[in-house]
Amino acid sequence: AFYVGICLSMTLILAALLSSAATVRESQCLTATGFFCFALAFCGLIPAACWRYARSTEVEDSMMDVYDLVYEEVRRNVSSFRRHELNAIHEAFLCCGKHSPFGDTAAVEHNTCPPSQAQAAGQDCLQEIQGFLKKHMDLVSMLLGTTICFTVYGMVLTSFLWFYIHFSNNLDRKGKYILR
Repeated sequence: AFYVGICLSMTLILAALLSSAATVRESQCLTATGFFCFALAFCGLIPAACWRYARSTEVEDSMMDVYDLVYEEVRRNVSSFRRHELNAIHEAFLCCGKHSPFGDTAAVEHNTCPPSQAQAAGQDCLQEIQGFLKKHMDLVSMLLGTTICFTVYGMVLTSFLWFYIHFSNNLDRKGKYILR
């Protein structure tokens, strides 16, 4: 998703540069290429927005599943690598532990919570992760909506610019204006 976002951003920047150059040079070819870049970005943004609204819980569910897996493996003393992963998750989300119906979690929290987060012991990491993801997915939704609006606006402006350039070439009045 990160690389797709970078590609879409680069496409929009290219479209804006082409449209600016087309305006200065009054070039139909540059205007059409700018419109094509805006249309290409639009075709990438619409599926991203549809995925965001149709499958909004997949990212959250995946993060919760990963946390549960790592937490349960540490609880069963499977590997020290997972213990480091759990420590990293606790430090990243500033939480410690979870409420589990499967047994006592105090031993895991005592071993994996950093000393600086001793006061956070008992805070449910699942709720912290869920809140973090909700906040950031709302930001993604806002950025997608804004980008789609600017892309449609760019497509409309470049199409008007193309029609203006196309029909003004046939009038033979370029540079022949008289002030009265």
